[in-house]
Amino acid sequence: MTPLEQYQLDHTRCLRLAGELLGGPARAADLDWELERHLRRTARRERRQGLAGHAVLEFDAGAAGHELAIGMERFRLELPGGPLRAVKVTIPSQRGALVWYDFWAVRIEDYGRFYRFLRRGVRAAQRHRPPILHDGDLQRLWDNTIGFLRRGAALLERYGVPRKRGVLLLGEPGNGKTMACRWLRWQCSRRGLGWRAVTAEEYEAAKGDGGAHELFDLDRPGIVFFDDVDVALRATDERTSDRSTFLSGLDGLDMRHGVVYLFTTNARLSDIDSAFRRPGRIDLVLGFPKPSSQLRRRLVEECWHPEIVAHLRISDVVAATDGLSFAELDELKKLLVLRYGETGCWEWCWAWSAFTAGRGDAGNHRKIGFNGETLIAPRLQHPPIASH
Repeated sequence: MTPLEQYQLDHTRCLRLAGELLGGPARAADLDWELERHLRRTARRERRQGLAGHAVLEFDAGAAGHELAIGMERFRLELPGGPLRAVKVTIPSQRGALVWYDFWAVRIEDYGRFYRFLRRGVRAAQRHRPPILHDGDLQRLWDNTIGFLRRGAALLERYGVPRKRGVLLLGEPGNGKTMACRWLRWQCSRRGLGWRAVTAEEYEAAKGDGGAHELFDLDRPGIVFFDDVDVALRATDERTSDRSTFLSGLDGLDMRHGVVYLFTTNARLSDIDSAFRRPGRIDLVLGFPKPSSQLRRRLVEECWHPEIVAHLRISDVVAATDGLSFAELDELKKLLVLRYGETGCWEWCWAWSAFTAGRGDAGNHRKIGFNGETLIAPRLQHPPIASH
């Protein structure tokens, strides 16, 4: 018997055992870590059994203290249209080398419902808010990315307009470039558009293997996200052939598919190679500076949990955080939540003190609160801006 035949025989046996636990013929499904985590969070375990006798457990230092090593577990999902049961199969088979059969199984008639449940989980995990930008900037970002890809291809081809767009997002770290990319990636996924993320390191490795051009291509309309483009461009500045490789990869896409190149950089626009940012390669430059008071207010009111917002005087928070990035604001939120977990109180002053001390800014006394008093970390000098 060949290894493939033996595998098929073992797999059939596993499915038969799962079907017995499910009460009908079963079909297998392989889930990645995120989907399995989503399933286990949603489902309730009903039964655990071994192959002959008790299931074998592996004891560990995790939260549960153990996990299934050999055997099967049956879970119950409460879904629209009635409950659905799924079985996790974990069975070793000794065939020269130890092979583990580790998969999920559901009844054949439930496979479609199971798939739809998983897809809903994927969509929920990928959902992202739009970046916090001024309305005009958000509209420009949309028009030059998703909006451009959704325009009629026939019209553009009729008038000789290439179905290619270049967008450059620039600004200091922590001010929303990554948020914008995640939102656009989600928009691609929900609209059936393609996407690819490329780092400067991946480009360097592909260039060494002669496959750099492939990183600029997609098999359908979509967006290529190229992170830290200034790093790749700096590496090619003194090597004419490398610079030519990058620019020809950017220019040489098959126009029939349609693509948007979205580049991010922490560099200043004046430091970017002018040949790279000329029209036709870069059509929109969008800056992500430190957020204004209006954008900081929007981040807190729209993105922070309503319970946190209800216990803060937002105008004081906005005034106190002048000059901070979105990432720094999120760090303050994290400190607020951690403190709440310890004390049951929303203590803004404690969070601010911990934030400034953690960044080595304990001597930087920002004006804060209604009376213009200062908060000197780590000692609190005035009442907090929050209630219990």
